[in-house]
Amino acid sequence: MTAKTLPQCGRPEAIRMAETVRPILAKLYPEWQSENQTSKNDEFKSERDAARKLLARLDSHEEVLARLGGADTSPRITAAGLHPLIWKAASAQWSTGHRHEAVLAAAKAVASLLETKVSRRDLLESDLIKQAFSDREPEPGKPRLRYLGFSNEKTAESMRRGVMEFGGGCFAAIRNPVGHVPNEELDLDEQTALERLAALSLFARWIDEADLVEADAPA
Repeated sequence: MTAKTLPQCGRPEAIRMAETVRPILAKLYPEWQSENQTSKNDEFKSERDAARKLLARLDSHEEVLARLGGADTSPRITAAGLHPLIWKAASAQWSTGHRHEAVLAAAKAVASLLETKVSRRDLLESDLIKQAFSDREPEPGKPRLRYLGFSNEKTAESMRRGVMEFGGGCFAAIRNPVGHVPNEELDLDEQTALERLAALSLFARWIDEADLVEADAPA
């Protein structure tokens, strides 16, 4: 082993091939970066190891499915299919294996979305949710979010209350732990982290769907 192992094809060609294979790995082997170690002596070690694993999986795919009784045909939620704000905020951290930071970035993005919707940046996140979805009438500088598309008032009220409680839960049980608890105390495997992103995505969509109700201008 030399101080730095250079690829046989030359570094420029290795860079070209790595740029080609990374999107394939991201699509077919999303966890490749966290499962394959890098090396300071071998620049392309993680890509090469991941590609070998993926090729082995593809080569034995049909045999494995036959032995396991067929493919899992249950529905899938992909990260790229979440609310665009969520994946945009989380993708950079996620791509480097930092799932806690990815969830935290997504939560901050949702808070910013709500702040922008109601034009308020003077409140903590939990208070912002309570005031934005409060059942009180809007006041000057304190607009409210409602669901006016429902003709049934009870349903509209149920939505308002439910979204307020759901949003509060997202920040109490998702945003606060990843923001304040050391990573080693909070195990976020890929599935767990994706479920948290999905919850934040749903809250973000409900914010988008809400109607902004402002106080009447003084006569």
